[in-house]
Amino acid sequence: MKEKPSVSANDGENKESITLIWFDPNIGSRENTEITKQQLHSINDYVIFHIDLERCIKFIQTTNKEKIFLITSGSKASQILPRICSFHQIDSIFIFCMKKERYEYLLNEYCNIIGIYINLDDLCKSIKEQTDLVNKQIQTFSFFDQHEKSIKDLSKESAQFLWFQVFNYVIFRLPRDQQAKEQMIQMCKEYYRGNTKEMKLIQEFEQNYRAEDAIRWYSKQSFVYKLINKALRTEDVDLLYKFRFFIGDLSGSLQCQHEKIVKSEEKILNVYRGVILDREEFDKLKENQEKLISTNGYLSTSRDRSLALSFALKPTKRIDVISALFHIRCHIKQIDKNIIFADINE
Repeated sequence: MKEKPSVSANDGENKESITLIWFDPNIGSRENTEITKQQLHSINDYVIFHIDLERCIKFIQTTNKEKIFLITSGSKASQILPRICSFHQIDSIFIFCMKKERYEYLLNEYCNIIGIYINLDDLCKSIKEQTDLVNKQIQTFSFFDQHEKSIKDLSKESAQFLWFQVFNYVIFRLPRDQQAKEQMIQMCKEYYRGNTKEMKLIQEFEQNYRAEDAIRWYSKQSFVYKLINKALRTEDVDLLYKFRFFIGDLSGSLQCQHEKIVKSEEKILNVYRGVILDREEFDKLKENQEKLISTNGYLSTSRDRSLALSFALKPTKRIDVISALFHIRCHIKQIDKNIIFADINE
């Protein structure tokens, strides 16, 4: 039988940071399949069901811009896991089966298995928790070597670093008129068609949004948070332009909060960010010591060191990751005026 993989309503490019794949040749014969699809769709918008092993593996291999969460039936785990466990795209694996004890040996063989589940609600709860964690921690760093003086001496990465800094400067200053808002909302409606949860939020945004609400909307990890973060991380210029309306408001709100800190008596701001890094990303940071480092996006931090540390020390069985605690020390009166830092808890 030729496979027709079932895809989320937006059957084109994934504009979020996670792709959720369910591999099970028998998925079509299961009871409540449509309910299962709806539940997963409400957790992560981009969901794909595969019934053919080779096509599933090929799809995973060609996915390079997103983290992959893989759900597989227990009976098929021994077929797919040995072939995909080394793929860098695979972030988390979930086993769904009838008899948990039959597959518990897999936990010792594959470090990125999150758990084995016999109940759909427990499976969805675990996927939701892992999705929230990954969305909070995912970040892309770029580097600039100050010793590369002239344009002709710039490495590809350094040139990209400078270009994106200029792009950010420009997009924050583009007009934020009604047309820009309508263009953004229309794009979101087209992308999330069929996703009841996100469509309700888009409608709420369209009817009630005000510029002073930008930080609140970004903080609650709605469609705005997920789409903008992915666009910034992958440097998707077209998508960022469509979000110019919201990005401008968000930057303006952060600027207002930033000015409160600058005018305060505080001289040094110490903040922390706890993350779990891929070893490759960690090594890249080590190699670029004493160089300028930029994050493609908004970097969330905390004044509370212990809180940040708790994120870094989240339990994981993966051996290819490293817990890291970033300590960022800002000299408030000396820092460049174009660098914005703000306390959004106020």
